[in-house]
Amino acid sequence: MLQANQKRVIFLDFDGVLHPPKAIAGAKPPLTPAQIRAGWPQTFQRLPLLAQLLQGHINVGVVVSSSWRLFLNEQELAELLQPIKDWYVGALNPRMTQRDEAITQWLSEYEIADFVVLDDVPKFFSGYPSQWPQLMVCNPALGIADQAVMQRLQAWLTNAC
Repeated sequence: MLQANQKRVIFLDFDGVLHPPKAIAGAKPPLTPAQIRAGWPQTFQRLPLLAQLLQGHINVGVVVSSSWRLFLNEQELAELLQPIKDWYVGALNPRMTQRDEAITQWLSEYEIADFVVLDDVPKFFSGYPSQWPQLMVCNPALGIADQAVMQRLQAWLTNAC
């Protein structure tokens, strides 16, 4: 749940951001977090990096925008995101499958103006790049470990509005 001090938000995709898509190859939902960790141990390999980047930024919340929100519930998502539990505030509405529309709706509902989106698929965002300057497109093989993405995210984190 969004805390009063969390005035800035990161919308987080998983595949291509926290791990390469091949890390989860062959997985077929529904799966539990334990099954995912056991069967696909390379998933979420970049989550510690995100946790490190978030250190000291208590005004930031993380919202899951990944399609994983369509087949995992809030508790399961929270379990997978344990290293960033202090920043995790929830997921986009799973009934809204269009990522850009779900983000727009969430921003309106919570009245958040300062945000970034970490994703590897710009085609999910109608009008990108002009209408989505907050989108940080990740190379799916590198995700947030890409130096350019990491630098841009760190700059956003340290330049509070």
